[in-house]
Amino acid sequence: MRKVLLGTTALAATALAAGAAQAQWDVSVGGFHNQWFGFGQNNTDQRLQSFDQWTNTEIIFNGRNTLDNGITFGFQVQLEGNSQGGGDQIDESFMFIQSAELGRIQLGSENSAGYAMTITSPNVGLPINSGSQTQHVANPTGGALFRSPFGSTALEPAGDNDGQKLTYFTPRWSGFQFGVSYLPDVDPTGGDVNGLKTDDVVGTYNQGVSLGANFVDSFGPVDVGVSGGLFWAEGPNGQGDFVDAYGPGTGITRSVGEDFWAWSVGGEVSWAGITVGGSYAKVEEGRLTTVNAANSTIAGVSSTEGDGWDIGIAYEQGPWGFSINYYQGVEKGVLNVPDNRFHQSVVGNIRYDLAPGVSLIGAIGASEFEAEDDTVRGGGAVAPIFATGGVVRGNRGVDDNAGIFVTGGVALSF
Repeated sequence: MRKVLLGTTALAATALAAGAAQAQWDVSVGGFHNQWFGFGQNNTDQRLQSFDQWTNTEIIFNGRNTLDNGITFGFQVQLEGNSQGGGDQIDESFMFIQSAELGRIQLGSENSAGYAMTITSPNVGLPINSGSQTQHVANPTGGALFRSPFGSTALEPAGDNDGQKLTYFTPRWSGFQFGVSYLPDVDPTGGDVNGLKTDDVVGTYNQGVSLGANFVDSFGPVDVGVSGGLFWAEGPNGQGDFVDAYGPGTGITRSVGEDFWAWSVGGEVSWAGITVGGSYAKVEEGRLTTVNAANSTIAGVSSTEGDGWDIGIAYEQGPWGFSINYYQGVEKGVLNVPDNRFHQSVVGNIRYDLAPGVSLIGAIGASEFEAEDDTVRGGGAVAPIFATGGVVRGNRGVDDNAGIFVTGGVALSF
């Protein structure tokens, strides 16, 4: 069988080579390398260090080959330079086929169309629309800061993280472009599953769809961009029902296997070096997960339902860049707690470009994370209402945190 497969691969390669005629592969290496060092003040309950040095690096391999008929075949593989804590070594790996007339098809591990086409507030340094501020001020609430509106308006179906998918982007017509992604399975772990998954486990979502659209154009000296996204994922099969005891769904029977639904919008306007923009995202039906062994009871279910928004302004002139951004997000969290998780962050950035691809960045900001249960958070009697794995939520504010941060970085791109 292996010989047959290898032979089939060889035949396919020969056919593609014939179609390519004398076209040659153009292979390049790029990426980025960022180093940060800064100070963060956290609540004493967190018992965290004050100074932190951290880094973010990716080496990106690109290749493309344009056939005589104008169709381009290409690939990209992103190698993580920092994969501590169980992260994947290869971040994204995909192939694409594109032409000016037909648009672009992508196959493999890459962001979905709705995520890739999202416009958020402009930022010249440390981003707070994806959780980078938690390198200095920790988030102890359990709320998701990445691809979920508690911490980001750039969404994916049920929190998918570069899972395998098939995506199509149309050509851009009069400023408009549309995209759609199909996810045979949803992988929130970043593991890029290359195999079949079970479809009846709580928190394991099946196939999904991501729709995106944006409009980008210039009107004289003014540049305008607007985006929208719609996200769906099929919930796990064979799950039981429970009665939602709190929030807008009070008294409504819900399924632990309910589907995921979310949407987002964004926009920005630029003129004379000044850009103003913002975005909003909402999860209508959240990604449900179990947080203890009681899979069929409300005490064992957590939801990502909620919304988030950001707003910002940036000014860039010559080698200098400045920006101010604010983010606010709410998440439902554990369903037997009569409250929501809350997060807000603000940051001011300054950037100076020493040379193409070499920038110095400084940032100052503040973040606040509030767990569920207002009574305890507001100074009431200690009355733990939910516990799992020895961690008591809402006990003396240990799941709350607020602080300020001052940090600087060197950003290299190549």
